Amino acid sequence: MVKIEILLLTLFASLQLCCNDKSYLKKIDSYLNAATIQGKSQYLAENYHHFFLNKVGEGKNKGEALKSFMQWDGPMHPDIRINSYTVNDSVWTVKFLEQNDFTKLIGFPGWKGTMTFTFDSKGFIAETYYVPDGDNPPYKPYLSPALEWLRKNKPQELNEVYQDNRLIQTEITANKWRELLKQWKNETGR
Repeated sequence: MVKIEILLLTLFASLQLCCNDKSYLKKIDSYLNAATIQGKSQYLAENYHHFFLNKVGEGKNKGEALKSFMQWDGPMHPDIRINSYTVNDSVWTVKFLEQNDFTKLIGFPGWKGTMTFTFDSKGFIAETYYVPDGDNPPYKPYLSPALEWLRKNKPQELNEVYQDNRLIQTEITANKWRELLKQWKNETGR
């Protein structure tokens, strides 16, 4: 009888851990694909910090990270597919493919990356650490045909969103890029 009870307890604990893992994975997926401050912030701890490329200093705090997110990523509607993950206590390491409106409109295959999520005791994300893969292709060759058309047909509008061979990344320019790229696709049949 004792062996059956131990077996049942072990099975129950395994099922609970499995379901708990799925709820955390769903949180991560929802966080990655949120396109608004409200959608992102609901998963973040108040003392949240974000690191990009290097884990130096304190990183961006919650307010800074959300503000930065709304300068490009949010308005471009992230579309992130989780490819794999590992779990070690409260730390999740997720490998993913990141796309958005911009990448889809220019035909860019997206960026691969790895993000580490650390959860606090209440189940909120306390820290993220994002490292893009080193073998990601550059996006500029994919953007080049659109740039050629825009230089010829919409030079003033292009100057508002692209200067010195660089994207200007603000919420306004993200929305403008989407409009311009849609016009380019419609006009050229791409």
